[in-house]
Amino acid sequence: MAEVLSFIEVKRQKDFELEKNLLKELSLRQIIQSVKACLTPLFPFLHDERDIISEGCIDFAIEAYLLGGRFGIFGYYGESMQSINARSEREEEELRLEFFDYLYNWTHEQYSTFDKNMVYEASRQFIKDWWTEGFTQREKQCKLRMR
Repeated sequence: MAEVLSFIEVKRQKDFELEKNLLKELSLRQIIQSVKACLTPLFPFLHDERDIISEGCIDFAIEAYLLGGRFGIFGYYGESMQSINARSEREEEELRLEFFDYLYNWTHEQYSTFDKNMVYEASRQFIKDWWTEGFTQREKQCKLRMR
């Protein structure tokens, strides 16, 4: 007798496989360099990658990378990155605002004269870069598998 499968369980399994394949290509060293390059001009106290702020930035970079990776298949089928980005804008904006809140809440106590716009712009660029990285990596994987 056949087993009854839930669509939710099948989707969860496919998402897990996708994330696993995407994360195989991701380097922690690359993320740490990106965190330092993007955020060190704003936060000179980010010297250690084991710092709580740096660890949170790594988590947000991975989330943005996976978000871009979920939409990378559409680029393989010929849709432009701008239209795909417009479709993922809501999720990307939520991630961007969470990241901004995270950075601002950790730093406003130590640096009360912080410019919110600079922090927001840095968080926007950081999330955008990692979304694009995930998108291009997934598009590349699709091209290699589906010739």
